[in-house]
Amino acid sequence: MKTVRWGMIGCGAVAEVKSGPGFYKAAHSELVAVTSADPAMTRSFAERHGVAKAYDTSEQLVADADVNAVYVATPPSSHKPLSLLVARAGKHVYVEKPMAMRFDECREIVNVCAQQGVRLFVAFYRRAMPRFLKIKEWIDSGAIGEVRNVRAVQHQPPAPEDLSRATLPWRLKPEVSGGGKFLDMGIHELDLFDFLFGAIEEVHGIAGNRAGLYDVEDTVTATWRHASGVQGYGSWCYVCGHGEDFVEIVGSQGRITFEFFSDRPLKLINEEGEQIVNIPNPPHVQQPFIQSIVNDLNGVAPCPGNVESAVRSTWVADTILGAYRREKGY
Repeated sequence: MKTVRWGMIGCGAVAEVKSGPGFYKAAHSELVAVTSADPAMTRSFAERHGVAKAYDTSEQLVADADVNAVYVATPPSSHKPLSLLVARAGKHVYVEKPMAMRFDECREIVNVCAQQGVRLFVAFYRRAMPRFLKIKEWIDSGAIGEVRNVRAVQHQPPAPEDLSRATLPWRLKPEVSGGGKFLDMGIHELDLFDFLFGAIEEVHGIAGNRAGLYDVEDTVTATWRHASGVQGYGSWCYVCGHGEDFVEIVGSQGRITFEFFSDRPLKLINEEGEQIVNIPNPPHVQQPFIQSIVNDLNGVAPCPGNVESAVRSTWVADTILGAYRREKGY
């Protein structure tokens, strides 16, 4: 197998533990160059992670002949221009989710990558994590019979930095993120449901801002239908007094329950009784997905991520948030 030599654009919190180490810990994978908007941060990351090259600009990184694939780990507002920069340099693209700010931007990225003959991957990495593959195994084996519906709840109190506009993180600034925590976190759930149950064909949603702490949505409800017939309901609130993380998959002969954003045990309940399975998350949660990309580029096995499903996830989010965005003018 050939070694995939990665460049990384963005050296922030996500890259520090969740993704960055995965590029040099995965088999046949090497992180050879990094860059970010902050040269000091870039050099610090390179030194701490043993990366040979620290560039001042993205243009310098993508021009490096040693780099043959690039991970874009920046906020969504820069996903499109950076993905196009990478693709036009003839490098494979691995971009953080959501792929772009809007559906039409996603389609442009897909088209340019196809024109340039490079592969495109999107960081819906939970598709390769062992605990979610166990859930898929239960579903595919018929452990709960035919799946009827799925219910997702994510409720969180506001974080301290959310309480003042002077300290808002970029994820709550519409010009940078395109939406709020629903777009940053809830979209992971919608993508996993696409992975488990097939394409979402119909979706209806209501987004609002109940607390007035920032301009993006803080409360979302949605219903949807997969092509397979599975129906779904979701509730996301990031300004409540009590946190809750719960997913329930209901079948004709049982159900599966779990927390989405933790690695607490999975639970399968059917006619055979109750089965509880504990599958801890890997230290670097993106590493299994990164390995699957490397394997895919080497022709070993396809990555479980699918570009068209990643585009669909943005279409679903756009549909849910559309009326609210129009009302707020972003």
